[in-house]
Amino acid sequence: MGQNKIAITLFSVSLIVIIALLTVLSYGVLQTSWSYNYVVEPIDIINIIVTLLVSVFIAWYVTKRLSEERFDKELIISDLRDIESCIKKTLEFYDSSNSNNEILIYLNQLHILIRRFQCTINTDKMDTRGLENAFWQLFKVATDYDSGSDTDNVDIPAVQRHGNDLIIEVRRIIKLVNTK
Repeated sequence: MGQNKIAITLFSVSLIVIIALLTVLSYGVLQTSWSYNYVVEPIDIINIIVTLLVSVFIAWYVTKRLSEERFDKELIISDLRDIESCIKKTLEFYDSSNSNNEILIYLNQLHILIRRFQCTINTDKMDTRGLENAFWQLFKVATDYDSGSDTDNVDIPAVQRHGNDLIIEVRRIIKLVNTK
């Protein structure tokens, strides 16, 4: 929302400068009866310099801000894609038997990626509680078994459902990041 206000303000300033420039030039042309007298007034030079400086500053500022914000978005989206990839790998291990160690490794990696993401972003601007809750729901059903290496008792549909919920939450945050 702040980016839109800056863009609107910059557009308004640019529009005012252009209108002022056109007004001064049209007044000058009307005073000379559409003829050019080869005299350059100091106000004309000042006007051209100010217009040029304002235009260069606006172009530099807008370009700089947009590239900084795009970099931040790409960094956050990259972290979220890593989380989604880790979720998918974790769910794939449930298809193979006796893959408890791999599942635990990926669940741990998933937790680390989520914590890193939460520490990277400004939590005042983005609520990540849904992401964390979805992870803990997945963790709860994914580790619900009795034996140390037997994952046959795990409710695979529940794991898939909670994994899907976590992916949906990740994609919701990606969409939120992209629209800011």
